Amino acid sequence: MDLTVRGKLFTPQGLREGCVRIAGGWIEEVGSELPPEGEVLDFRGKGKVVLPGLIDMHVHLRDFRLSYKEDFRTGTRAAAKGGYTVVADMPNTLPRVNTLSVLRRREALGRRRAVVDFGLYFGVPERGEELRKEIGKRCLGIKVYLPEEMGKETLGEALCFAARERLLVVVHAEDPSLFRNGRRPPQAEAAGIRRMAEWSLRGGFRLHITHLSSSAGLEELVRWKRKLVLSADTCPHYLLLTSRHERKPLARVFPPLRGPGDRTALLRGIREGEIEAVTSDHAPHSLEEKREPDGPGGFPGLETELPLLLTLVRKGRLGLADVVRACSLNPALLLGLPAGRIERGCIGNLTVVDLEKSFRIDPSEFESKAKYSPFEGMRVTGAASCTIVRGRPVFLEGRVEGGRGVNVKSYGEAR
Repeated sequence: MDLTVRGKLFTPQGLREGCVRIAGGWIEEVGSELPPEGEVLDFRGKGKVVLPGLIDMHVHLRDFRLSYKEDFRTGTRAAAKGGYTVVADMPNTLPRVNTLSVLRRREALGRRRAVVDFGLYFGVPERGEELRKEIGKRCLGIKVYLPEEMGKETLGEALCFAARERLLVVVHAEDPSLFRNGRRPPQAEAAGIRRMAEWSLRGGFRLHITHLSSSAGLEELVRWKRKLVLSADTCPHYLLLTSRHERKPLARVFPPLRGPGDRTALLRGIREGEIEAVTSDHAPHSLEEKREPDGPGGFPGLETELPLLLTLVRKGRLGLADVVRACSLNPALLLGLPAGRIERGCIGNLTVVDLEKSFRIDPSEFESKAKYSPFEGMRVTGAASCTIVRGRPVFLEGRVEGGRGVNVKSYGEAR
């Protein structure tokens, strides 16, 4: 379908009134005035801004045998409502996505159930022969969970494979040798980054540190950026919450929440470009599991991520350009997607935000199966008004529409 979108567009030169025409799923033309073709959506109005489609590089859509927590449909409906046009799914499912057969099943499941577009990561396999060339045609990268896989025999093979196939290596970088009595200090994160950076320097793979949580980790990251190309993301909970919030089971997360100084350092890191991206680490569990004394880490985040970031913009802690860079432009660059900009030749993904909308976070209204949040009751300002995926509105006027997601690795084939 063809679509013409009118409104205040976010451009590298700033905000300006204009029109975007999308044809065949791709941005065909951008201008100050365009003759309307196909469906027309007009967002000219107070507080509305048209952004390049948002991309979340780190989500857990669960499904398979964990579908009681979340599935592709509910998770991507949450993404659509949250303003996200693309989500990248982590492989720690049940069964794990670390064999080619499971990867094929995962992709087929996404094609059937996803409302927005999706990418996939591949986990470190149990056997090296699973590392076949086909993986690179279906996946965005290799995910390494360092606390469990640091001594795994196939980890080195997976890193060599990633270097050879030019796949991004996304790492949960905590060194488990520094965990003490269930505590995971910032030094464990810094040590994990150092270890992975050393391997990257020797092995030549592209390294991305995910959910950076501490000033110690940020300092280590910046030191290594002088020697090699690497990137990182952090999450809204590390920007807004501190360790005192983790006394409540619903806020338990790994890496753990840190202190106020870490929060300040991470915000500065985003503004100064030391941290390239912001992700939700959307990690739904059942409420019963979360309430257990030693329950799992993580919570749903796709429907709170954008409102929380826009609230930080409202308070002057971040700029709107910081949010676009961290949630659209940089993720597109890191994942090699023709996205992240409102330009001719980019995929037709747009996120329209209402910068004036003010409300309290109410998890009972989530599209996610996980109806809880450590941000419950918090007043936020700013939210998605419309989410457009390849020229098709999948969220509009408060309702999630029926979209059909594709693996983003097919973007190149479509051109």
